[in-house]
Amino acid sequence: MSTPTFSTLRSTQTSSEADLLIASLRSAGFHPLDLDTTSHFSFAGLDISFHVQIPTVELATAKEFLNSYES
Repeated sequence: MSTPTFSTLRSTQTSSEADLLIASLRSAGFHPLDLDTTSHFSFAGLDISFHVQIPTVELATAKEFLNSYES
């Protein structure tokens, strides 16, 4: 059995923004990882960002989905 690989779709500054993005992706049928497994803290905790990760096979379609809202 193979394990799916994940790619970062977007990084956000707040967990609330990441939660909203994850909820939107799930409602559209995508399968992002839960936020608590993908948060990232850089050196000395100075720069905090939250990576929204999605299966690599869904990455291109998810990017198109997000771009449709931004244009």
